[in-house]
Amino acid sequence: GEFRYLEPTYSGQISGDVMPSDRLRDRLRWNFAGQHQGHFDTAIGALGLNLNVNRVSDDNYWRDFGRAAEPLRQRLLPGDASLHWGRDDMTASVRTLKWQTLQDVNSPIVPPYDRLPQLRWRYAPSQLGGGLDASVELDTTRFQAARELTGQPNAHRSYAMAQISRPFLSPGAFVTPRLQLHATQYQFDAPLSNGDRTASRALPTVSLDSGLVFERDAAYFGRSFLQTLEPRAFYTYTPYRDQSRLPLYDTAANDFNFATIYTENAYGGQDRIADNNLLTLGVTTRLLDPGTGAEAVRFGVAQRLRFSDQRVALPGETPARERLSDLLLGAGIHWTPQWGFDSTVQYNPKTGRSIRSTIGARYSPSNYRTVSAAYR
Repeated sequence: GEFRYLEPTYSGQISGDVMPSDRLRDRLRWNFAGQHQGHFDTAIGALGLNLNVNRVSDDNYWRDFGRAAEPLRQRLLPGDASLHWGRDDMTASVRTLKWQTLQDVNSPIVPPYDRLPQLRWRYAPSQLGGGLDASVELDTTRFQAARELTGQPNAHRSYAMAQISRPFLSPGAFVTPRLQLHATQYQFDAPLSNGDRTASRALPTVSLDSGLVFERDAAYFGRSFLQTLEPRAFYTYTPYRDQSRLPLYDTAANDFNFATIYTENAYGGQDRIADNNLLTLGVTTRLLDPGTGAEAVRFGVAQRLRFSDQRVALPGETPARERLSDLLLGAGIHWTPQWGFDSTVQYNPKTGRSIRSTIGARYSPSNYRTVSAAYR
């Protein structure tokens, strides 16, 4: 059965299946999936409620019911509920996330951490004065999972992150100095390797992002374009703090791409802050349609220059010590609205070899029809 609803401010669907007597497993089998998205304005601000609940009867469901709906064919099923509030320059949310992990004795999964609950508050004043941009974010989360599988204690983690920047903008250039302060406090339900049940960390980060934008009229293959040349330099510094004993709850290494190479931290999440002293240099050129601004061609290259060894690392990860990072080369061609090509190459200049290459193509002959292919 399935029930769907659609209203001006909220929508969702509820579905489920029941097999009262399954002779394969000699038991009752069932699944349930429910999604809800809603938002509405109140006297105290805008409220939003999001629900995503997926549950099945047993660990073998994903194996036996291969034709089930996509989320129910997975071995990690989320039960996620969040309530959001926003008013003027402030936002707040409360979230609970509990996973159902379908275990297989021959291939066990280390379960992700439940968040029971997560509370977050953020303040980002839109009119600070003096051209300044600033924000403050507070978060407290209870992380819980099976310790015999994760190999580390559960914890209550709270952090505060404040940042302030002053963008200097002109039609052909920008310079943005930024200062960040990140403070974290842990309370563990079991002692760490050194016997501590609490841990704390406070780290500042300074960065300077800058770039130029040159433009000229150009013509290629009988078409007129606005051609740009956009050099960019990004410097960041974070001092070293020993974080090797801190468990990992929501943290992993960022992918190395054109989006992350110009960021302060090499990790996503809050359990590791990399000690960086590095400069990223890059340049991009684009061909833009002068009438619509649509990007027809893009070429880019970027590389990091590291001034000191990175000592902070994830378990099993080798800290970055090379002074020059791999070279990122990227290209995108969207000569017509129907055709598009994108390619990225990660090249190691020390070994003279490509570390990773991706090329993709997309063809959209008309609305609602797309064919795409990629080689990695």
